[in-house]
Amino acid sequence: MSIRIEHTEHCTLYLGDCLDVLPTLGKVDCVLTDPPYGIGASEMTLGTGAKRFFRGEWDRTKPSLRLFLWMAKKLCFWGGNYFTDDLPPSTDWLVWHKMNDGLSFSECELAWCNFGKRVRHISHHWGGEEKQHPTQKPLDVMIWNVGFTDATDLILDPFMGSGTTGVACIRTGRRFIGIEKEPAYFEIALKRIKDAERLAKCDLFKEREPAKKQGVLV
Repeated sequence: MSIRIEHTEHCTLYLGDCLDVLPTLGKVDCVLTDPPYGIGASEMTLGTGAKRFFRGEWDRTKPSLRLFLWMAKKLCFWGGNYFTDDLPPSTDWLVWHKMNDGLSFSECELAWCNFGKRVRHISHHWGGEEKQHPTQKPLDVMIWNVGFTDATDLILDPFMGSGTTGVACIRTGRRFIGIEKEPAYFEIALKRIKDAERLAKCDLFKEREPAKKQGVLV
């Protein structure tokens, strides 16, 4: 499969299999990703809205996370509880409490980390945010997640999906590398990231506007 590369102002995005892209990359500051768990997700496990998503093979494969352990000092893997054979024991977990009914779906999702923290959690219910990938995380959850890294970090997501990690990086001033092998989701991620960068520029302009009106050189 050929690799397509798109550069935005703060991000580099690869359309291709991460196994093909990784050898072309050097080390990064942080690998932060939500890999497929190999659970064979279906309409039953994802809900009736799953019909509108293009699932491809993402839910039938389970990569070895050992491939990524050498790439960065900081690591964060959502669904790390599904990869206990690949990851060392850790007391450093992130917990997303979904605030759902606890009957239809799991109440929480877990991320294995080595950030040097203890267990931390966020309570956040999906509400009003459009979901463009079956396992997409809410943007607020990923902004919180990215906040455990340093502002100067270069963050890699080898299973980018719809690009929420990249949008969170833009919103928090981090640099980002994303890899996605499904063309449909790559295009969604590219658009979301470009839109986020345009919005960030508008926000910066709005912040500076009062100073300009007062005749202050900025």
